[in-house]
Amino acid sequence: MERKQLVTEFLNSYKERLNSLFDSIDLDILESIIAAMVKAFKNGNTMYVVGNGGSAATASHIQADFQFFVRYFTDFRPKVVALTDNIPLMTAISNDNSYEDVFVEQMKGMFNKGDLLLAISASGNSPNVVKAVEYANALGGKTIAFCGFSGGKLKELADLPLYTPNEDKDYGPIEDLHMILDHVLVNYLSQDEEFLSIGK
Repeated sequence: MERKQLVTEFLNSYKERLNSLFDSIDLDILESIIAAMVKAFKNGNTMYVVGNGGSAATASHIQADFQFFVRYFTDFRPKVVALTDNIPLMTAISNDNSYEDVFVEQMKGMFNKGDLLLAISASGNSPNVVKAVEYANALGGKTIAFCGFSGGKLKELADLPLYTPNEDKDYGPIEDLHMILDHVLVNYLSQDEEFLSIGK
């Protein structure tokens, strides 16, 4: 079989897997996530974002989009903080305490009642992400989770778990979907009247 045919077949298979994840999105949960974000931003609260590996990159991307891409349709700047970006602090916490504490220690003294925590984990079981959600819940925050596979602990712990099962155990499509969800959310806000009214 020629390489072009193999590439074509692989691409079609990958597209089918990604489309299957799209089809599994719970639209009620997605709407509730948007409502929670708009409410938090309107009240002056902060959304913190956490994740490991590729999900850490997604967390950073979310902060960039919510704080800067929004300039195309509003002067308002939501308070969004990716707890994945302070490398000196993360290495200090990991070295002196534990990598499991890398997000919770950053939240101490910063996370307040009414704040949001968006936790991104394909497995839903990353210990540092799970601990962050537990901490946010204990402080009266609102917790959102993007998770795949079987949903893991985040599916049960988060107030709003956006769970899209990918039974083939391939991280690629689920991480792609989480990045796309960032773009869906931030671009949706460009037409949300309540969000656009903030700061006017």
